[in-house]
Amino acid sequence: MCGMLQLQRLLSDQMAQRRFLLRPPEPAPEQLVSSPSKSVYIGKTQFLHVPFFWDPEKLVNPHLCIVGITGSGKSYFVKTFITRASIALKSKFLILDWAGEYADWVKSAGGKVIEFGKQGINLLDLGGTTPHTRTRQVMGSLEMLTDISSFPHQRRLTEEAIEKAYQLRGFSLHRQNKRKKPPTLEAVFSVLRKKSKKSTESAEAARRIKNLLLSSRGSFSSHTIKLEELISGIVCIDLHSLPTESLRSLAGLAILQFVKEKMRSQPYCNSRLPGLFVVADEAWKIAADSRSDIVSIVREGRKYGFGLIVASQNPTDIHKSIFSNAGTVAAFRLMLSSERKYLRASLAYSDLLEALSHSFSVGQALVHLEFASPVCCPRTFIVEKVDGEGLLITLSIRGGGVNLEFEKNELAKHLLSFGLTDRQTSSLLSEFERHSYSLEAADLVLFLEKFGYSRASAVSLLRRIGAREKELLSLFSSIRKGSTGAGRREALVFLAEKKQKPGKRKKR
Repeated sequence: MCGMLQLQRLLSDQMAQRRFLLRPPEPAPEQLVSSPSKSVYIGKTQFLHVPFFWDPEKLVNPHLCIVGITGSGKSYFVKTFITRASIALKSKFLILDWAGEYADWVKSAGGKVIEFGKQGINLLDLGGTTPHTRTRQVMGSLEMLTDISSFPHQRRLTEEAIEKAYQLRGFSLHRQNKRKKPPTLEAVFSVLRKKSKKSTESAEAARRIKNLLLSSRGSFSSHTIKLEELISGIVCIDLHSLPTESLRSLAGLAILQFVKEKMRSQPYCNSRLPGLFVVADEAWKIAADSRSDIVSIVREGRKYGFGLIVASQNPTDIHKSIFSNAGTVAAFRLMLSSERKYLRASLAYSDLLEALSHSFSVGQALVHLEFASPVCCPRTFIVEKVDGEGLLITLSIRGGGVNLEFEKNELAKHLLSFGLTDRQTSSLLSEFERHSYSLEAADLVLFLEKFGYSRASAVSLLRRIGAREKELLSLFSSIRKGSTGAGRREALVFLAEKKQKPGKRKKR
């Protein structure tokens, strides 16, 4: 009868399917909420809207691992975290900037930018260790980044030449000496060149060093960067001017090795608050290798007050030792099922969270925390949106099978790197704003064509920013049929106006 309760007999599995007595998969509020003066506010949880404060005192270590496709909010999260942690935790930051995307932001935040190419670091600087140890560090880096391991004789000759260069400067191989000026790669080349007349292997080893000197434009021999500058606030090492990924990685490894020696020289730290964070964004070449000093910092950093932030578009580019040792993992939108499978195998979260992660919007992330004390609540949850320092503007590209979302600044960087001018990029972003921050994919292609880019170039851009082959086929099939609708007519009018001189535009 209406308004009356009726008792029913239910089996336990039937009761479980109803789920009305189950708590959403989120940590307890006391695990997420902390004092704003001793933690970093990130955002609210997806289900219960509990404020999430990143608190290193509650975590097993201060290391963060961040993954997500470009435009998903990954870099926005990193910059927000740096800004707030520098204030609330008084932490310092050393950013290894592979793509040059942090330099302008660091300057605006009052930090310091060191540009490789204009400035350099002596690859043979001891950095607090002995010549013998430094020689092996340099050789280890070359083994990771070149094929010198396949030529053992050249490897041995190069190692001996580095040690000889130290000895010619009066260094003892097994003692530190801060007063003497260390040799440079030019000295190593000179030693090998003298032997090259007697040995073809020496000549090949000398050629390797010469190519390194020429391609790096002296960045690894001139000593213009003081090591103390690396840990003096928010410091960005801009590596993007180096011409190859291997050279950028070599510079990054050298800096990490100096930081590691500095870390190990510090007394044991009882506090869980990190004094220095090292940020490595898109450092896939050194983040995926178990021999990298990134792994050493992850394993040892907490006891010396050092934290590590590793960010990458692809979780498989990050070595499993980093995943297994990071106290915090934040996963934004991932495109490929293989990437999500790798992530889930590392974190072991539920089917529900896996299903929800397929449709993340910009700024939405799956967060996994390893607490310092055992907890009964879930450790993996969803942040509905990163509440950053600036407005997170989301732009979408839809239609023709394409469904993409980007943070505004991320999309602007893609357009500029694609070749659009500042004026063209600004015009295109304005068009997004005119249409409520969403643009038809076919209209975007039309804009690019009117800017002088071929349809093949438009395909290349869409593929680069995440469109799949099936979506591209559907999109360009619809364009060939002329089914772009009113958006096409609006774009034609807009572009026709842009060609006219100021003051002579036609009224719509």
